[in-house]
Amino acid sequence: MSRSNLNTSEIVRVYHTKHCLLYARNDPVCYHRAMFSMRFLLSMAIEFGPLALFFIGVEFGNFFIGTALLVVSTVLALIVSLERDKRIPSFSVISASFVFIFGALTLLFQDPLWLVIEYTLFNGIFGITMLVGLLFGRSLLKPLFGTMFHISERGWRILSFRWGVFFIIIAIGNEYFWYHFPADDWLFFRLGASVALCIFGFFQFFLTKKERLAEANEWGLRL
Repeated sequence: MSRSNLNTSEIVRVYHTKHCLLYARNDPVCYHRAMFSMRFLLSMAIEFGPLALFFIGVEFGNFFIGTALLVVSTVLALIVSLERDKRIPSFSVISASFVFIFGALTLLFQDPLWLVIEYTLFNGIFGITMLVGLLFGRSLLKPLFGTMFHISERGWRILSFRWGVFFIIIAIGNEYFWYHFPADDWLFFRLGASVALCIFGFFQFFLTKKERLAEANEWGLRL
């Protein structure tokens, strides 16, 4: 059925289904509904909610209250993700494992350094793994995010390289910052790094748009 043949009620219904993505290219209203649907917003809450609670806990309590909120909310985010999708993305499992282990160590020993080290290890290992995978001809981001994006192999290689370099830079910056500044000031770096991650991730949509496959929507996301 072509869009011109849809009556008003059918168009409204289309806006609330995945078919909205098919018309997003020529319809700004439909595009915004597709990109900022409840599912998309829930995904953002799952990814960044625990970190937001961490900063709130630190601001209104202390570092250890924030850490406890981070650990608990990370576990809850995994449960919500499992309930919603009947599976948990591999990247979320890896990230949550780091948070849970080092967050528990932070609370057990009452030492913020454990959580600071976690950020270096996670970003460093992730970044190096991405770049080493490329040396062996593998784009390791694809197994982690292939259910979200539908782009060319060239696109996956570029994304793997960009994110690999980005995470290594964050790891190096984290090491420098915690070595030269106290843990309380490290929070400013952690916040800044989170903002940088969001901005950097946003700009990658221009690559996924360019490298999208025919079955994907305008920004390379799977329908």
